[in-house]
Amino acid sequence: MNNAHEFETKSASGLTYRVIFIGLILVIINSYWINLFIPFYGGILHSYMSLFSNTVFTLLVILLLNPLLARMHPHFALHGSEALAIYIMLIMVSTVGGAPHLSYLAYMLPHPFWFASSENDWSNLFLGHVPDWMTVKNPQVLRGFYEGDSSFWMSQVFNSWIVPLLTWSVFMLVLFFVLMCMNTILRKQFTDYERLTYPITWLPLEMGKNPSRFFANKLMWIGFGIAAGGGLLNGLSHLYPALPSLPIRALDNRITHLFLERPWNAVGTMLIALHPFAIGLSFFMPLDLAFSSLFFFFFGKAVLVLRSALGLQIDLYLDEQSEGAWIGLGLLALWVGRRHLKQVFAAAGRGKGHLDDSKEPMAYKWAIWGIIGGMIFLIIFAIKAGFSLWVFLLFIGIYFLMAISLTKVRAGLGPPMHEVIFKDPATTMVSALGTRTIGAKNLTLMSFLYWLNRVNTSHPMPNQLEAFRISEQAQLNSRKLTVVMLAALAVSIVTTWTVYFSHAYERGAGLAGGGIAWECFNRLQRWLNSPTEYNYPAIIAMGTGFGVTLILSALKLRFLWWPFHPIGYVIGTGRWGDLSFIWFPMLLCWALKLGILRYGGLQAYRRAIPFFAGLILGDYSMACLWGIIGWVLKRQMYQIWV
Repeated sequence: MNNAHEFETKSASGLTYRVIFIGLILVIINSYWINLFIPFYGGILHSYMSLFSNTVFTLLVILLLNPLLARMHPHFALHGSEALAIYIMLIMVSTVGGAPHLSYLAYMLPHPFWFASSENDWSNLFLGHVPDWMTVKNPQVLRGFYEGDSSFWMSQVFNSWIVPLLTWSVFMLVLFFVLMCMNTILRKQFTDYERLTYPITWLPLEMGKNPSRFFANKLMWIGFGIAAGGGLLNGLSHLYPALPSLPIRALDNRITHLFLERPWNAVGTMLIALHPFAIGLSFFMPLDLAFSSLFFFFFGKAVLVLRSALGLQIDLYLDEQSEGAWIGLGLLALWVGRRHLKQVFAAAGRGKGHLDDSKEPMAYKWAIWGIIGGMIFLIIFAIKAGFSLWVFLLFIGIYFLMAISLTKVRAGLGPPMHEVIFKDPATTMVSALGTRTIGAKNLTLMSFLYWLNRVNTSHPMPNQLEAFRISEQAQLNSRKLTVVMLAALAVSIVTTWTVYFSHAYERGAGLAGGGIAWECFNRLQRWLNSPTEYNYPAIIAMGTGFGVTLILSALKLRFLWWPFHPIGYVIGTGRWGDLSFIWFPMLLCWALKLGILRYGGLQAYRRAIPFFAGLILGDYSMACLWGIIGWVLKRQMYQIWV
């Protein structure tokens, strides 16, 4: 047995200090990487895909270097599943950095105080509702942030920002910890009882558990070569426009021009994506769930065309239906798991019980106390900020239900992406209750939480549950891993703040990230300038989405042959941002997978899997390499996702 294979198959020694140290170093490197590219140098949106490209690429580099390290310096090589432990730590980086979350918050905090003017009247409309400890209001301190030629580390600047940044850091840590506790309670229900398949975890698990077998597969390298070759050609064409390119990105393939006449023009924007990573990830989706998603996506388009053909002017409230469906799926997940939840609370109350929690990320008792303690902190935060208690509880309740829904969709369906855009709790509450009921102060404070759900591409809860799944499959110590994940999260938050604010004060933030801030506070301005009452059609639409989700679930449970799944309805509804980018690769892979299974059987399907895994890996690898080159050259390079 050679040294490389010996190090690969040796039982994991657990989360050693060496692994944690290497992981935290890579956490810092990845934090700089994904946070510098987008706002300052351009580059790939790593966290917009369900499977983060930066984490997969880093895992690939580790696994390719490890055999060489095993021969040269055996004591430094990684054993067993240690590479997967590092991979899990890197997931925490992408849930806070990149496009959503802290990058949005960094530009939202100072925005209204710098851009307030007599024209928008923000000073009178809402700035007085923002407490001093939540952000920085001093124009002299903010000048350097927007204009540059300054330093974040100057005493006046740093001292002004330390309290707001520390406050928001603790808020995020507590919120993510509460989600981790919820995942601890729900994990057994989703994994053992409902047997969800976690499609997103397949590639990192196969790479990390048996790298020799994975990298020896010829079909994998064929897929890798096709995807990487396309990325290489398009990257060179970006640099030298005279060279040909392949139109594989969704925004390169708009087919809206085919639907110019009424009623077909009501179909809206139609995009055809040929992204190799999206094709690869779509192949891992369960057939029935993929079919359901596609059916409801096209059904929604057909309804829009039919409305236009009939000359109807009614608002279908598609986004409100989608919001109701997402909330309904969260409640449905809790209802389906009610027996398990009762057992969890019973076992936690007795201290011991027949429900074994020894392999859970934390004991059920501590998970429940973690949720209670975390909620107490969040409520205190909200009250100190000036929230009405009922408004905040409704806001955070919708947030948690959306989180559970997204987690179940990811664990069961595994879509290549799930933007779920503009379906945040504030939008849902305003759509139903109106702005007068909620009030100006609550609307203002909810706007400062816009970063939580503006898009849901890198939502922490599904990523945490998938991390627990990888930990289980890799036989890592899940309780130690929980602590390590929180440490990685804390380091990621500190590093992300450092990257954004140090570069902003050095170079000037300008418009980087400002589009989201304008979007948020212009929305708030509209809410306050045009007060609304209860919107009963919107409430009915939400109820419709909620009801359809429940009906589909009941039919699926009662009739095994029933083809439509509630998860498909949830992700297939909505006006924009769910399947708009990925319907074509999903349809393509659904047809391919159906044909392979029907005519070649399960064995043929298993033989085909490495090819599609290679598509993902090749696309990600070339995208990351172009991004690194762009960082070095200080210019925007070819991006696989726009």
